[in-house]
Order: sequence, then C-alpha cells, then structure tokens
Amino acid sequence: MNKNDLPKKYFAVGRVFRNEAMDWKHLFEFEQVEGIVVDENVNFRHLLGYLKQFFRKMGFEKVRIRPSHFPYTEPSAEVEVYNPVKKEWIELGGAGIFRPEVSKTLLGTEIPVLAWGFGLARTISEYWDLRDIRDVYKNDLDQLRNMKLFMR
Repeated sequence: MNKNDLPKKYFAVGRVFRNEAMDWKHLFEFEQVEGIVVDENVNFRHLLGYLKQFFRKMGFEKVRIRPSHFPYTEPSAEVEVYNPVKKEWIELGGAGIFRPEVSKTLLGTEIPVLAWGFGLARTISEYWDLRDIRDVYKNDLDQLRNMKLFMR
C-alpha cells in the first residue's frame, strides 16, 4: 500500500454465517454492516468517535462501549444499546484496531486500521422495537405498514 494514497475508508454490507443457536436475539446467518478506516493518524479515540456518531444517527439514546476480545484486533470493544422493553443491554457489534501482524500481512506495512461490524437485523430490531429478531424476516405486510419511518 502506498502511504500517499491514505487515508482510505471502506463501508460494506455482507452476509455472515456462524454456528449459533437461534433465539430472540441470535440468528445463524445475518447481514453485517462493516466499516474500515486505514490511516496513519488514527487511534482508538477515533474509533470510539465513529461508533458513537454511527449509533447516534441510528437513533439509539443509550449506548455503551465495553472492552472485549476479538482475535484480529487489539484493543477491541463491543457496542451495546439499552433495550427498555427487555430491560437489558443488547450487543449490536464489535470493533477494534487490527493487530500489527494483521495489517502488515494485508497491507505490507504496519498502519493503523480501524474496523467495526454490526448485525443489521439486530440493529433494525432495536430501532423498530421488534421483540424477536426473527420478526425481521416475517412476511407480514401489516407489520411493515405500521412501522415508524426511519428519520435522523
């Protein structure tokens, strides 16, 4: 990677498959929203800023970011929002800075890479107050007609 081409920012939506038991907040496959920023001048505070801004724009009032562990990032964090109906915090995604051995392998040099990923269905469920994540995939036209519009 040529450092003169930096910074680079990427955003994608892709399908993820995992070995998971299905329940009201877990699916074995889901769409994930991903963001990546490659820049010599970014750090963990920048990542926290991206996360806070993203969730504010999604309409979430109570957001917390906790330390976590993911194998390819260090430091790592989980993003949670408060579900007032279930009275509990719901994990919506993970984030971190690529470990140097990851960025060097991918880019040929050790450059900070901010990365995050969020389950789209879980985010949608929280925003539209769906009580069960499986309701995202129901073919219920009345449910769709009665949902509030997405507004920032």
